[in-house]
Parts: sequence; C-alpha cells; structure tokens
Amino acid sequence: MCGIAGFVDFSGHLDPGGPAALGRMDQALARRGPDGWGRTLLSGATIEDLSPRGTRTLTRLAAATTRPSVGLVHRRLSIIDLSEGGHQPMATADHSSWMVYNGELYNYRALRDGLVSTGTGIRTASDTEVLLALLATRDLQALPRLRGMFAFAWWDERAERLVLARDRFGIKPLVFAESRPGRWSFASDPGALAAAGDVALRSEPSARASVLARGSVDVDASFWQGVQVVAPGEAVVIDTRGVTRHPYWSLADVLLTPRPASTPAHAAEVLREALASSVRAHLVSDVPVGLFLSGGLDSTALLATVRNIGAGPIRTFTVTMGDQALDEAESARLAARQFGGEHTELRVGDLDLDQTLDEFFAAMTEPSVDGLNTFIVARAARQAGVRVVMSGVGGDEVLGGYPSFVRVPQLSALLRGVSPLGRVGLGGAATLFGRRADKIRALAGGAPDVASVWWHYRAVTPSSAREQPPASWLPEAARKASPFALIRYLEMREFLERQLLRDADAFTMCCALELRTPLVDHELVEAMAAVGEWPRGQARSSKAALFAALPELTRTGAALERKQGFVLPMSRWMRESLSSRMPSRWRDLGPRLEASGHQALIERFLNGRVHWSRLWTPYVLARMARG
Repeated sequence: MCGIAGFVDFSGHLDPGGPAALGRMDQALARRGPDGWGRTLLSGATIEDLSPRGTRTLTRLAAATTRPSVGLVHRRLSIIDLSEGGHQPMATADHSSWMVYNGELYNYRALRDGLVSTGTGIRTASDTEVLLALLATRDLQALPRLRGMFAFAWWDERAERLVLARDRFGIKPLVFAESRPGRWSFASDPGALAAAGDVALRSEPSARASVLARGSVDVDASFWQGVQVVAPGEAVVIDTRGVTRHPYWSLADVLLTPRPASTPAHAAEVLREALASSVRAHLVSDVPVGLFLSGGLDSTALLATVRNIGAGPIRTFTVTMGDQALDEAESARLAARQFGGEHTELRVGDLDLDQTLDEFFAAMTEPSVDGLNTFIVARAARQAGVRVVMSGVGGDEVLGGYPSFVRVPQLSALLRGVSPLGRVGLGGAATLFGRRADKIRALAGGAPDVASVWWHYRAVTPSSAREQPPASWLPEAARKASPFALIRYLEMREFLERQLLRDADAFTMCCALELRTPLVDHELVEAMAAVGEWPRGQARSSKAALFAALPELTRTGAALERKQGFVLPMSRWMRESLSSRMPSRWRDLGPRLEASGHQALIERFLNGRVHWSRLWTPYVLARMARG
C-alpha cells in the first residue's frame, strides 16, 4: 500500500524543474507511505534513480535526446515483501518497463508461479515485480487476471506510452491531468498534482451541485477543475495521440445481466465458498492483519469465516466513545468471544472538535459527507499500532442489506398507483411529514420508476434539479433488470464506489493504515450475481443468504440485527459548533453559506425541521471549495 505520482512530457524538451516537481509530489504523498520513498527521472538519454540509498545514473534504452521525459514517485507502506526487493519505482532488468504501484495483489503467488513456469525470471518476493512482469509479457490482457485492490502507472519505454489502471471497484484512487499540451501528470491524490504545479485546485461548479445533491462527486469525476479520474475497472493509455480509455471489467454487465432465480440453499453454498476464498485472499500479508469488528452482521461473518478456514486467531478492534447509545462495544465483545477474536477496544475520549475537523479536512481529497467516522476510527487504530485491517464494508450493497432494497420498490409501486393530480396534492402536503418533507416533495414530483425513486430516496438534498436523473445515464440493461438487481447496481456504483470506498482510502491512508474489504471482491460479487435473487420469505434478515451460509451467526449473543456501526453524535456536535464551539469558523464561512441559500438552513436545523446532514453538506462544501 502506497502513494504514487509522476508525469510524462511528450514535447521532447528537457525540463530543468523535473526533479523539484518530483520532490514536491513526494512530500505531498508522504503520509500515505512513511516506510520508504523513491523517485526516478527519465530525461534525454539518462535515468536518475533516487532513493534513501543514494542516486543511480543509468542509460536509457535506445537513448536519444528527443525521447519523452518521464518522472515517477513512490511512497511506501510496507505490507508485502518488507525487504528492499519491494522498492519502487521498479523496472524490468532491461529498463524497458518502469512502474509505480499502490495496492495489493492477493493472487500474486499463483501469478508468480505461472510466470516462472513459462520461463520468466522473478527476483523478489514482491507482488510489484509480478505485476510488472505480467504487463511486460501480456500487456493490458494481464488486467483481468488480477485479484486485489490496486492503482498503478506503467511506463512502456519501447512503445513510449503511459498506462494508468485501477482495480474493478476503484478501491485505490488514481487521477491525472494535462497541464500543457503533451505534458500529463498523475497521482493518488489531486493534492500531489497541485504540489507539482500541474493544476490549481479550483472547484468545478457542476461538481459543487453534485456534492450538495448526493454528498459526493460522481464515481468517475473529480471535484477539481482539469482533474480527470481513471474509472473503476479501467486502463487509460496516454501517448502522443492523447488519451484512450480501455474498460476491462463492467459492474453493470455483472449485476444487470438477467439471471434465473436461485434457492436459499444454493445461494448459501455459493456465498460460503466465496467468503472463504475472499477472506483467505485478503489475509495474504507479511505483517499481521486485523479486523474492525463492529458487532454487526458483516464484520462478524468475516470473523466467523477466519475461524472456519483455520486462519485464526485474529486481532479484532472496536472503536468506542463510551456511549452505549451510540456504539456496539458489547456486541463486538460477544462476537469476538464466540469466534475467537483477540479483542481490543480502542476508546476515543473527548475530542478537540476544532482540531479533529481541521485534520479531517486536511486529509479530504474529494468532498464527502460521510467520512468523519472513518477518519476517527483509522486514527485511533493507527495510534494503537495497527497497520492492516479488514472491514465489513460492502456487505449491505452486495447482499441487499439496506432498507432501500425493500422500501424503494414499495414507494415505486405506490407512486405508480397515484394519479398525477394526487401526486401534486402529495407534494403540497409534504410539510406534514416534518424532516422528510423535502424528500416527499421530490418523490412526488419525480418519475415513479425504481431508479428515479431510489435517486430521490438516497439524495442528501432532495431536488429533481440537482443532477441528471439516472434514466439519462443508466445502461440499457437497467431497463430489463429486476428491482433488486437495479438497486444493488445503484447502491454499489452510486454509494459504495462513489463515496464509501473513496472515503475509506482517503481517511485510512492519511493515517498510514491499510484497509481491506473482503466483501468487495470481484470473485465474490460475480459469484453472488450469478445465483440471481434468492427468496427472502420470512427470513430473519434481508441478507438471508448470509445467515444460511453461516448458521453459527444465529447462535451468537451479539445483537446482529441492531447494527449501527461506529456512530458519531453529529447532531449534538453540529449544535454545539453553531452555538459555541466553532463560531469563528461559521462566521468565516457564513458568506458562502448565505450565497448558496443555506443561511436559513441553520435556523431550520436548530428548530429541528431538517436533519443535521442537510447542514453538514454545505459546510463540507464550503470548507473544500476554492475559487
């Protein structure tokens, strides 16, 4: 796990500022990788390779002064192959390929064995060398063979092209920009692009509207002007002709393709095997791997699976604020006791809210309304010496655990049965629904199809005018998909990928903590999509297959059905911040809030007429917006 950055300049001009730009990128990414660093500059006929060990000067392949200039930066968090063998930037023996890579390949040992069997020499125990060798021999056809979370930049010296690629779900981030004709830069973090002087971090007006509506920017977009995103499941090739995008995996194809219905027993068998395979893969590491145990169903299922595959005991961690109404410490304690977790409770005391928010926003790379809890949990875990931890994130999206899977089809059916005049009346009477008035009004005024209902149901700021409705961009297969399949696709694309995974990377890596997500694994997702939908009947949980796959979960003393996770007292904090703790902050931001029509929202919040998230969203936007 690491931070990566760099540039390629096809103009042929030698840039005397290249080494300094690489140094600034390096420093911007330092928090992501405290264990080591490396910088490589290919310029003219030479290669300068800098590291803590010193500087090497090499001769480029087919040296010529008109070749593109290439700079590569790597910050290392050592997880696999802790030796110098994992040092990056890494090159092939003939220096024809160079790579910087962020992430983990969980199947790298099997891939390495395959390479060795065909005569490819592998010198180290690093997954980076395996990936580099695969790309050098199979080109982009290597990507479907990878299992893991990753973002990498591969410079192909012979073809004079830069390849940027991300894992299927976008767990690891990667952005890029063209600062001038022919010069492209890339990084794990937009801040590194700015540090190099390649972009100025000014917010995109359309992105500000997106954040107000949805709480985050679109999965394949950036908040910052001029910054482009490598989409999940995509490779981007940059050469003298410009940019070419190459999707190698499609979430829509996997989730929206019609499947025959399955039985609970078959779904349970498939899920049990897929869970075991994914958890076994996500335990691949040269340092101990822990587990965030919330006491809820998903993380407890991971712990039970660790025991079932004989990989325990594993260290488990629960973060608690000491408020029984807000945390699940007791449930986590019971689950750890039953399934053999070596349990630690990380207690978060009274927070200095001003300082915490300053650190939180300093770590934020793209605006999000849902990452403060992740930041606080990650900070506490890293301070306790945790380096790698698994999480149950993704279970509700993959297995249909959210209320939206039930309520959205019900609302859609209800709205289809109401006449246009009746829906006008419903919108007019929305004020009777209190804090839900805006959402009811948006639902009544929108289309009644499942996707549109979900769009308004999940909106942070309900309004049909904020963003293009999903009907305008959904793939054709969505029209034929079942409500369950469509909602699962929307939850995974528009919430998991767009917000949760983006937050997970930003707010764990800023603490040099690696977060692994066994429930967000392409083999598991493909397996569960292939079984179609399973009858739920009177099952104890909406995730009936999970209880059927692991029947021991029904015998635990933990209150799995009352899961709430690590919950922050946001409403109380917002009230205290507005009234006493952060007056200077709000006065400074007041003009921006006022200009956006949100000053009156403060009074509505204090009077209990809107949820705290309606006020938090413009506050996040105001803290992040520049220009």
